[in-house]
Amino acid sequence: MIRYAELVEYIKKNHVNWNTDIFDVLKGFFEEYSCHDYLQPLPPPSYPLIQQKLIIPKNFKEPENGEYTTDNLIDLFST
Repeated sequence: MIRYAELVEYIKKNHVNWNTDIFDVLKGFFEEYSCHDYLQPLPPPSYPLIQQKLIIPKNFKEPENGEYTTDNLIDLFST
C-alpha cells in the first residue's frame, strides 16, 4: 500500500512545482515507485475494526436514470 507520506517525500525530493499536472506527478511517482521495494506490510491497527452491515429499506428503489438526487438520499437515510 502506498502511503501519502511517500508521495509527499517524492514531491519534496524532486522539487515538483505546484503548477505541475497531478497526473504527471503521479506518473513520475509510480515510475520511481515501481523501481524500488516500497511495499512493506502495514502494522495492524491499534484500534479494533468495526464491521457494519448496510441495511437498505425494502421500499427504496434506485432511480431509473442511475442518478441519485438529494431527495433520494434523504429518503434513504430517513427510513
